[in-house]
Amino acid sequence: MTEDSIKEGADLKADLGEKHQMLTGTISTLKKEIDELKADVKSMEISLKAAGEERKAQNKLFQVSVSDQRAVINILNMANKRLMDFYAASLVQVNVHNQQTPGAASSAPPPSPKAAGYAKSAGAGGALQLLATVIKDAEVVEIELTKTEQKSQQDYAQFVQDATNSIEADRSSMETKTGELAENKAALSETEGEQLLNQEELDKLSELLKAHHAECDYVMKYFDIRQEARQEEMDAIKDAKAILSGADFGK
Repeated sequence: MTEDSIKEGADLKADLGEKHQMLTGTISTLKKEIDELKADVKSMEISLKAAGEERKAQNKLFQVSVSDQRAVINILNMANKRLMDFYAASLVQVNVHNQQTPGAASSAPPPSPKAAGYAKSAGAGGALQLLATVIKDAEVVEIELTKTEQKSQQDYAQFVQDATNSIEADRSSMETKTGELAENKAALSETEGEQLLNQEELDKLSELLKAHHAECDYVMKYFDIRQEARQEEMDAIKDAKAILSGADFGK
């Protein structure tokens, strides 16, 4: 009976040992995964901060660049207007002058007012066309700066959204794993308590078995002596009966 109890206790001890090992491994894995999630969150938060600072610097540079570009365009437009006014006034003066010059003062016919006007107009056209091209290029640059800024802002907004989603997912996973870690720690504590009780029971059964063995050894050790003493007792009783029945031991 005691040996059967010891065998059952030993089997339970093995099962508890396997359970303890499994729980210990699970706890170690959960701790590692939680640490990795914490590191990911921290890294993502650092990346978010760096991206925000970079975006702020880019936007500041954009504001300065587009402001400068608009100032250049404004100055070029002012210059274009003045040139147009200048050439328009010069053309009027030439026309007036040609109309006031007497035709008989010279043997050669006076130059055509229309021809003089074309000379001025040709110079004005080249300068104004060049200036218009410069203004157009400056406007294109402003448009490209604006497009680049909008694209950068869109990319930054998408990165912030993705990073935020990732952080929230990691934190949710951490919360779940932290709960699992607490449950496994509680199960491990309970298992260790069961192991202590199991070991105490095994120790008691072992002591009881030793006591049984000691008693059996004692019985076996003195069995022959007790048997001989028993035989002597039986012989003595037999002799006593013979005396009481009148047996003659002298014959």
